[in-house]
Amino acid sequence: MTIHRIEYLILCSVLRHRETLQNVASDWGLSHFEVAVAADRLFQKGHIKAMFPDEAIFPKEDERTIKDITLNRSQIQAHLDGKLNAYYYLTREGGALWESLTDPDWNKYFADYSNRVGDMDEFLNQSQKISQNKELIEHLLSLTEYLYDHTIIYGTEIWEDIEFWKPTYWKTLPKAYKVTYQYQHFECCIDSNTPQECIEKDRQAKRWYPEMLDWYTEPELDTNPSNLFGDAEVNSYATLAETSNPKVEYLILEFAVICNYYGLRNVASSKCLSHAETALAANSLFQRGDIKATVFADECDTDGNSNVILTMAGIQDHLDEKFNACYYLTPQGGARWEAMAHPDWNKFFIVNFLGQFPYEEGFLGTQREIIEQLLALERLLFLYEHIPGTEKWNVLEPWEATYWKTLPQGYHVSCEFQRNDSCLDYRKEGASLELIEEHEQASQWYENIKKWYTDPKFE
Repeated sequence: MTIHRIEYLILCSVLRHRETLQNVASDWGLSHFEVAVAADRLFQKGHIKAMFPDEAIFPKEDERTIKDITLNRSQIQAHLDGKLNAYYYLTREGGALWESLTDPDWNKYFADYSNRVGDMDEFLNQSQKISQNKELIEHLLSLTEYLYDHTIIYGTEIWEDIEFWKPTYWKTLPKAYKVTYQYQHFECCIDSNTPQECIEKDRQAKRWYPEMLDWYTEPELDTNPSNLFGDAEVNSYATLAETSNPKVEYLILEFAVICNYYGLRNVASSKCLSHAETALAANSLFQRGDIKATVFADECDTDGNSNVILTMAGIQDHLDEKFNACYYLTPQGGARWEAMAHPDWNKFFIVNFLGQFPYEEGFLGTQREIIEQLLALERLLFLYEHIPGTEKWNVLEPWEATYWKTLPQGYHVSCEFQRNDSCLDYRKEGASLELIEEHEQASQWYENIKKWYTDPKFE
């Protein structure tokens, strides 16, 4: 039996846990159209189902979580566009299909869990291993110092028999064995002083373990597009509207106002846009000269080729992850965004804790008063706070506020930072009313000061 590659990738992406079709497309470099067509076939055949989580309780499930939904094509597309929150999973029929394709050896399958037990002052490292093959577990236990960098504390092993074990959420085996034990860390270092017996055992362990992880066979897959799409147009951009959406154009511009290292796929995902409407708007911006792209040859390419004007075909390939690229505003594009958003650059500031911007860590802004207020309130706002006495003030004349915008003057205070564990104290039980009020006032000030431009209204 053969199955199309994209259908298979959708199946195997949820062997152990539920997933979103958006992540499948991103993880495997698939177009949304390919995923939509393949997922539609799997839904209609009953091989996968979907659930709509209650946002207030997710990831915990209860009776309010809507399950066992068969998504139709329009719902699948809405989900891929970020407009419908859903997770999909294998049905029993879908699991049986996967098994028929891969012939898994469940005697090689095992589950491995580690956690800490006890309180924070005195805790123990604990591990569990479960498999229907008891000999497999025993062999794993004999190799813990080579495979897991820990040794079992003698006498802590507790064995249990399990009836009707579920190695995955869709599969049940008649019986399994579980061992729970405590362990201590042990780093196995092989050097010239290591006995030959230990060296050989380490080699055997490293050779055997990958064989156990290879517990099913990758099938031969159909890669012919016509067998998935039939006579239909094989891309989702064929029915693009004739005119671009001004709101989508604005969202693409706004996304790149501060940073120039995002791709158009990031915009589509964050702003809940379809790839089709993103492509049409981006094409309009590229052809008008408002944005340009940096195209990377491969994952190792850190510089890329800049000043690229992508064509519609190039935009589509980029959205379908056939090559890596990021886009940025040209000075013209920046001016167009300013004409739409009316920014007040006197309110502009940057919080640079972890070196995301080409400055030393610290605060930057047009107004020194805003930076001073940030320093005063950071303990209530951020997970990092500056170390008093490390502040170094600089006046920047001119100040390159963004990669496309230069202002006559700015201020920069560089600091050393440390974790601010007190930032969330207001949430703790028993927090004083004074602390809660302080946090609310600081948060309100911060929200107001962040509003340095106004999003335009669109019909």
